[in-house]
Amino acid sequence: MKNNSVWARIFKRWDLYLMMVPGLLCLLIFAYGPMYGIIIAFKDYKPYLGIFDSPWTDMNGWANFYYAVASRGFLNLVRNTLILGTLKMIFAFPSSIVLALLLNELRLKWFKKVVQTVSYLPYFISWVIISGMLYVFLQKDYGLINKVLVSLGMEPVFWYADPGKWRAILTITNIWKNCGWGTIVFLAGFTNISPDLYEAATVDGAGRWKQTLHISIPGIMPVIMVTFVLSISGLVKDDFEQIYALVGTNSILYEKVDVISTWVYRQISNASFESYGNGTAVNLMQSLLALILTLGANFAVRRMGYEGIY
Repeated sequence: MKNNSVWARIFKRWDLYLMMVPGLLCLLIFAYGPMYGIIIAFKDYKPYLGIFDSPWTDMNGWANFYYAVASRGFLNLVRNTLILGTLKMIFAFPSSIVLALLLNELRLKWFKKVVQTVSYLPYFISWVIISGMLYVFLQKDYGLINKVLVSLGMEPVFWYADPGKWRAILTITNIWKNCGWGTIVFLAGFTNISPDLYEAATVDGAGRWKQTLHISIPGIMPVIMVTFVLSISGLVKDDFEQIYALVGTNSILYEKVDVISTWVYRQISNASFESYGNGTAVNLMQSLLALILTLGANFAVRRMGYEGIY
């Protein structure tokens, strides 16, 4: 009976399910289809032999994992990845929630639309363009920031030779680019809050601050929890596009910002195909850790009484 009811619902809404087909096909072709390449992590990959005919590595296929983890500087890669991911979770993730709460308090509709539009715009700027914009600010001799420092009687800073400052720079640029776009889902969550709750709170003498604490935040908490589950994998999944565009091949900064994905990129860009296995092995470990974090966060959220992603 249950199966019959499921097929009955699908048949009743066949047009809606039909609209899902293109998305599912893209997912199968571009996401699941290439996953057979994971086997490279366990093989001594030879391009002229192909993936399946290449021999298995030593140590029962685990040699690539061992040599990658034991390679020089790998622990620093892990540390940088975790630190940057933690900074993103501590500052970037809450920033979208705070901005959404502030936007929700705006009463002038035209002004609210202007602020929303302005905050969304950076999301549509590529990291390559942002890299050029950042250079205008941080260039040693003619950068705007150094000009301000010199005008205040301070010494200019050679930003591109100071690794210690780049974790903060990457975090700030990530917030600036993604904060506005991240508010969309939270603003949508506010529409599910009944206006009667705010009216009742006003009658009871609650100010805007108390209304935010006791109505707005609890009202979007289910959305916050789902977004948190989807974002927790960022602790181990770094933003390669951002780091490579802003840092590039500046090895001076690698001490603080070289992460797993940039190392993997250098491995597969190597002229030797022997490094393909190492890069694939590390990427596989990174993906498995991200999956474990996501499943763990989803379990914790459900234990707290909220709906998870499944």
